[in-house]
Amino acid sequence: MNESDKKSIKIALIDDNEDYLFTMGTFLTRNGFITVTANNGSKGLELIQSERPDLILLDVMMESSYAGFELWKTLQADPALKEIPVIGVSAMQSELGVRPERYSDQDYFHPSAFLDKPVDHELLLKTIAAVLKAAEEHKNRPRWKKTLEKLTETSR
Repeated sequence: MNESDKKSIKIALIDDNEDYLFTMGTFLTRNGFITVTANNGSKGLELIQSERPDLILLDVMMESSYAGFELWKTLQADPALKEIPVIGVSAMQSELGVRPERYSDQDYFHPSAFLDKPVDHELLLKTIAAVLKAAEEHKNRPRWKKTLEKLTETSR
């Protein structure tokens, strides 16, 4: 991903840690991205609906009644928002020794990618590039594949 590509990419950062929002927002901005932030899930949903970011960096476990898991489920239920790629981040591994796994169950949290906090900056940049590339390929898939996916979804 070159610098001119980054200039138009908007990333929504949703995390209840204000210091994390500031440092990660500053890092991403200095690396050429446009950033918008929210400090809880409810504000995050409003932000996503109004800003329509290209990517969401979402804290999984926020200290609010509407945390990352619930926000992700809401996004998946909205056809206008479910195509926005999500990178989940959490300190669960370092604090609790566990990490969410990717399940095929649509009711469970399975973002486009998952990173442990503290987030390695180089890994984050590589993950952003990979997730955006995969999202673009998904968006540009042939019409017959889109039709097949819709048929498969409705037959479940």
